[in-house]
Amino acid sequence: MGRVFFNTRKNCVSLTGAYTVLPSDSGTVFTLNAAAGAAITLPSVADMGDGWNCKFYTGTLFATTDWVITATDSDIRGVILEASGNATQSTIDGTTITFELGVDALGNYVELLCDGTHIYINGCTVGEDGITLA
Repeated sequence: MGRVFFNTRKNCVSLTGAYTVLPSDSGTVFTLNAAAGAAITLPSVADMGDGWNCKFYTGTLFATTDWVITATDSDIRGVILEASGNATQSTIDGTTITFELGVDALGNYVELLCDGTHIYINGCTVGEDGITLA
């Protein structure tokens, strides 16, 4: 019997400015690649549906403004680990995830997973307050 191969590649999209994430973007890995941060708007939880997911990574250090990911509903729940100092940031019913100017680091990331009711997140940042939640 021959070997069966599955497509294991992720759909990667480089963001260089503001973006409105689509329900069809589920499974996408977004790389934040601009010297100036921008606004990213998530779809509503109802439009995401159960199982919708994506990731955001810092791919370029930014020099002028934050990258801000905003949910249309107050449904963000989860934790960001901070590698320096072993601290955490957490939120229940949050609306924003901010990759902060001045404490950004290549590889900082946040993963999102929707269960149809809430957006659950986890992530990691090198520096203290590199990613903040509100």
